[in-house]
Amino acid sequence: MIGPRAERQSYRGHWYKYSTNGWGILDFMDFCEAAEFEYVPTFGMHETPKDMADFVRYATAAIDTEWGKKRSRDGHPQPYQLKYLQLGNEERVDEAYADTFARLADAIWAIDKNIQLIVGDFVYEELITDPSRIRRSASGITNLEGQRKVLQFAKERNQEVWFDVHVWTGGPRPNQSFDAFFTYIDALESLADGAKFKVLTFEFNANNHDQRRAIANALAINAIERDGRVPIATSANCLQPVGQNDNGWDQGLVFLSPSQVWMQPPGYVTQMYSDNYGPMLVECSVAQDEQAEQDLDCNAKLSGDGASLVLNIVNVSAKPKSAVLQIAGFILSSDEADVIELSGELDAANTETNPTTVSPQCRNWEHGLAKGSTSFTFKPNSVTTIVLK
Repeated sequence: MIGPRAERQSYRGHWYKYSTNGWGILDFMDFCEAAEFEYVPTFGMHETPKDMADFVRYATAAIDTEWGKKRSRDGHPQPYQLKYLQLGNEERVDEAYADTFARLADAIWAIDKNIQLIVGDFVYEELITDPSRIRRSASGITNLEGQRKVLQFAKERNQEVWFDVHVWTGGPRPNQSFDAFFTYIDALESLADGAKFKVLTFEFNANNHDQRRAIANALAINAIERDGRVPIATSANCLQPVGQNDNGWDQGLVFLSPSQVWMQPPGYVTQMYSDNYGPMLVECSVAQDEQAEQDLDCNAKLSGDGASLVLNIVNVSAKPKSAVLQIAGFILSSDEADVIELSGELDAANTETNPTTVSPQCRNWEHGLAKGSTSFTFKPNSVTTIVLK
């Protein structure tokens, strides 16, 4: 994965017959640092403990050391800001995986004990009520004994370990794998015996990049925020060369061609939530007919300085939904709010010739909340952000 890209060896890939290391782990890390993204390099479970230790030395050693000099000659004089490292992706996390994880982890932590290691788990399609009896796991495991061994190993080393579990958000609502995701956390809590751990998801997965997935992603983010136990939630995949993802994973958030880059609806959801991030979740509820399926989902969050109240509302219905908004305990200093709306047909997406078919519409809204309540109509199939000040 180093040296001139054209001279790197090709190999028989998993998705395609011919693959190259022209976009390798170090290229990925360089790109993320230039864009000021956090990054999580992921290595296969076939790596040796020595090679993993050497990678950490290469990435983090001071410039005046043997490995720092190697890295500098390759064009990166300063150490990488390596915080996270994942072992495997969508693995069969059984006892054999746990044994391999332990050998690799010992080698990595011997070089840098501050690197947060992550277990590359898979998908669970059925709610977990008993960790010793797992059904419909994508990897085929029938119990969480491998996860228990990893937790016990981390406890013995006084280290925290994270687990990456993937979910389906094909939309417009997440499927049962998303509900199972939270029961997986519950199950690990019952197995931890004092071990420090977290569960995250690096892959909201779908077979589309349409508005239906945008709605499902927003519902998933809202639920994860309410749960409060998940440190990171991201979509797969971020970047997609147009016309190239013919393996079924037609789910990119950002599409690119040799001359153009454009966003897809689920990418805009990520942008809306990021641009209007609020670190403090506040009480929020939606009241509606108990006999009807809930079409509106809402989170309310305060900005870090407490000056803004951010509402993220999802309308899963194909019809407009009117609601009465009531805000208590937040003193309004402005009669106007910022509103960002993303709405469209469920199968709507953006193309190279029409890159903004589905894109956020921004406007100012005179809310009238000084009187205690107001009304708002949410567009069909929509994700709406309202920022009150």
